[in-house]
Amino acid sequence: MMWLVFDRLWSVPVAMEMKRAFISSLRLLAQLAREPASKDPKVYVARPNSLREMTNRSFDQVRALADALLFEFGPSRQRDLALRSRIVRWQPRLRMLFITRLALWRYRVGVPGFELPAPVATAQQEFDEGLSDVVDRMADRLEGKASARKGDFEDVVRNLEKQVLSCCSKGPQGPLAAELQTFLALSRSIENVTLSLDNEIDGATVHDSR
Repeated sequence: MMWLVFDRLWSVPVAMEMKRAFISSLRLLAQLAREPASKDPKVYVARPNSLREMTNRSFDQVRALADALLFEFGPSRQRDLALRSRIVRWQPRLRMLFITRLALWRYRVGVPGFELPAPVATAQQEFDEGLSDVVDRMADRLEGKASARKGDFEDVVRNLEKQVLSCCSKGPQGPLAAELQTFLALSRSIENVTLSLDNEIDGATVHDSR
């Protein structure tokens, strides 16, 4: 019965659905990185909550499809299993990006106790825009689309580090400096995971296009 359902009655190959769900997760994360897009508190609180729920559902869908793909057979099975293996390997890092970006959201909107000095806040906005650009380009490549590079994410991260370290050196070593160091550590974590995932997706799509 499982062979009949997955190999004969399933309208779309599971591997294709799994890939689409993973791309959807990337697009949602790119949207989340651009938040808040409004200065209205009701909007900038509700919008990330909605994106968070949608992203979690997308993660769950990828996991469910990864399980279902094991029961799908046919001439493309080996290729589909290779795709499954890659996405299953990428998924935890994408989830880590998602969780870390949620942690940084409180700095972006200036939740009391997490306010950033103006130069750092500006650099963080550039960082978030750079992150969104990189993640969107990952999704583009998986869809087989050419995407223009809008900027160098590593340069944006270096500028963020520069602004944080400058603020720490000027002010007294107190709660603000400690909070800025935490903020910087989270941002560096995002950079490392993002570039690692970007390189792997780039390598996989180049290989598949040959």
